Amino acid sequence: MNMFRRLFHCTSNISFRTSKNMTASQSLLSTLRKKTGYAITNCKKALEMNNNDIEKAENWLHAQAQSQGWAKAAKLQNRSTPNGLVGIILNTKCAAMVEVNCETDFVSKNEKFQSVVTQTTRACFKNSLETLLSSDVLQETPIIRLGFSSEQLGALQLNNNSDSKLSDFLALNIGLIGENMAARRGAALCSTNSNIKFASSTHPEQMLDGSSLGKYAAVIAYEEGQVSSEQDELKEIIDIEKLPKQLCQHIIGMNPQSLEKEGNSSNEEEAALYHQEFLAHPEYTVREVLDHVGWKIKAFLRFECGESVC
Repeated sequence: MNMFRRLFHCTSNISFRTSKNMTASQSLLSTLRKKTGYAITNCKKALEMNNNDIEKAENWLHAQAQSQGWAKAAKLQNRSTPNGLVGIILNTKCAAMVEVNCETDFVSKNEKFQSVVTQTTRACFKNSLETLLSSDVLQETPIIRLGFSSEQLGALQLNNNSDSKLSDFLALNIGLIGENMAARRGAALCSTNSNIKFASSTHPEQMLDGSSLGKYAAVIAYEEGQVSSEQDELKEIIDIEKLPKQLCQHIIGMNPQSLEKEGNSSNEEEAALYHQEFLAHPEYTVREVLDHVGWKIKAFLRFECGESVC
């Protein structure tokens, strides 16, 4: 009987230790899965190949996913990408806008894709601010207008990591999502002049991690002034707090090509922002509204996802 008890006691200890090791392994698996978002079978393989070292396992997973992403990107690169989203990020010194395309409208509503657009917008915004603060052009003009081609966007650094470019990030997500994607273009308006303000709007509007997303987007850089118009009707209907967004919505809806007309043709007048009927109050032109509040629009940007670009 004593021998049986000793045997039972030893067996219980062995079983307990084995169960404890299994629980630790499951805990690491759960942590790695939650941290990376990769399939649980891949996370298990990564831990097994790296002796349960979670940091090495994570690096291995990222390297595998990146390799597969580039292979998938190469395979899908000729597929058309007519859908996607435009993203905007702004502060008091800069407003940056990018267009990222995908194959289907279904994927454009995918949270992973929307995160890609946000990260791309953030990279463009960061680079634009750095350009602004290191620029010597500000002495000549209060507004700096920047443009980014697809190749220039792809070369931008992501999250302050010199080894991680936006093109790598896109390829990784092409592998994860399974559709071709492209960072098509970017643009920014920047200024260190404290009198210059920025406003934006997207349609349909959605916010994600500080970025505004939509199929259509507009940004304005404007300078405020004193109300100069004596029209009582305008005093009643113009809401100063809503006006910046309304001007951006007007640009989205009316698609002006310039601030002022350069010639005498009626077509140029229709395409000039100041001469258009204000969308929020069509009985007045944009110029009449701006004259009333004493504002001047210095520059604007407008993106429409999938539009032809000259």
